[in-house]
Amino acid sequence: MRAPRPLVLSLAVALAGGAAADCDPVVDDAVAKLGGEAAGVPRGPLHRPGQPCLLCHQDGIGNPQRFTVAGTIFQTTGALVAASGVQVDLIDASGASIGIVTNAAGNFYLTPSQYDPTFPVQVSLNAAGSRVQMQTLIEGNGTVEPNGGCASCHFDPVGPSTPGHVAVALDDGGAPP
Repeated sequence: MRAPRPLVLSLAVALAGGAAADCDPVVDDAVAKLGGEAAGVPRGPLHRPGQPCLLCHQDGIGNPQRFTVAGTIFQTTGALVAASGVQVDLIDASGASIGIVTNAAGNFYLTPSQYDPTFPVQVSLNAAGSRVQMQTLIEGNGTVEPNGGCASCHFDPVGPSTPGHVAVALDDGGAPP
């Protein structure tokens, strides 16, 4: 007995979609732990400041688009207040460089067509006439969040495994080391 044609087509589409999906339970669990979107903030350039952008923006399937480097810059190390208008400068191992300015949420991101770096990458921030350079290089060896996701290393609380969120100033007004 043959299955009706629409059922065969539906099964073929479902199986093809399932085979193309990249199911990684570790990544899926990490994304689930982020929780829902903030009330009143739609998905887009201003959402989820300080969260690991590349957890969701790593596949290149188009929705959401793939980012090569992304993060959030805050005004100070202790207060999670967005630092908008900060110039983020990146120079990769091959000498390719780019600068991008943070948006109203303090977020910045680059797609492969804008900047596809060869790791390691040096990062510096330029805000209000002062420059802060990251003391280490982005090595591009992320585990759950790959490569250029700032929040893979910069998160709260500060401790042995993280310097905390990226900021342009310390709470006392000084520059980060």
